[in-house]
Amino acid sequence: MFQEKEYYNEHFADMVFSKEELIGVKFYDCTFTKCDFSETVFDECRFSDCTFASCDLSMIKLLDSSISQASFKQCKLVGVDWTEASWSRIVVPGTLRFDECVLNHSTFIGLALPKSVIIGCTARNVDFRETNLQESNMTATNFAESLFSDTNLAGADLSHALNYAIDPSVNRISKAKFTLPEAISLLYSMDIELIED
Repeated sequence: MFQEKEYYNEHFADMVFSKEELIGVKFYDCTFTKCDFSETVFDECRFSDCTFASCDLSMIKLLDSSISQASFKQCKLVGVDWTEASWSRIVVPGTLRFDECVLNHSTFIGLALPKSVIIGCTARNVDFRETNLQESNMTATNFAESLFSDTNLAGADLSHALNYAIDPSVNRISKAKFTLPEAISLLYSMDIELIED
């Protein structure tokens, strides 16, 4: 299916490549539409400036694979451990973009992902502990049961985001944007009593 070691400006559509293993293949400026990569192992692969639209990437493994400037639109990315990927020591702002994706049960612990985009997603039970999401756009996303601790959310936009549990005493939230009534949840972690009129 993938005979070459490098692909440039290719468009892959309606491809089923589930529960497979891909080793050492590099993709540059490629587009994937309605592809099924669920449970596939990507070993030492590279995705640079690639776009994924309506793809199923649930339970993929990114073993020593690098991803930069990737865009995911209406994709399923359930149960992905992003920490297994190979991340550049040079932090590139906006390296990941998720639009209307399902990110449930995924892990981003300790990654530097400033200026990332997570818009209109379902991010239930996602681990963002120690993640740098400074100045990220996280609007209109459902963060139910997701973990935030020692997370850098300075300047991030969480307006219209839902169901987040962010303790201001253990996360950086200066200049972050929130909308009411959801922002009231920021007070729950404080030792205060809220009295409703």
